[in-house]
Amino acid sequence: MGLRGVKCVGLSALAVILAGCSSTGNSNINVVSTSSKPKPQPQPVRVLSAEEIRSTLVGRSWQYTAADGNGFVTYNTDGSLSYQDDVKGQGSGTWSAVEGELCQSIGGKPTQCGQFKSTGDAYYAGNMRLVKS
Repeated sequence: MGLRGVKCVGLSALAVILAGCSSTGNSNINVVSTSSKPKPQPQPVRVLSAEEIRSTLVGRSWQYTAADGNGFVTYNTDGSLSYQDDVKGQGSGTWSAVEGELCQSIGGKPTQCGQFKSTGDAYYAGNMRLVKS
């Protein structure tokens, strides 16, 4: 048998194997994919207590997105904050947490408070979105 004969026999054997796999007699075979990850379950939106707000924010750097600017902010334990805005540059201010709200005075402006909520992957303080940087 020449090389052509070996190829024909090999292809014929492969066809028989594949036909056997696709027959209805093998209906108990389940294909399991290990490449898919379980989808994360959506977290309910919830308002945080003052203590939860403090423990969430203090000592971490956050990336913020707001209607009037974007940048990074750090909340310190002493109630001060520092930020680096993409357009306005560096600045500082003060912050406090009261039940369900984050209050901030930035750049000497009057204090503004906004409800502080968690969505599971981000936090919202009024109209500002915060994510860990």
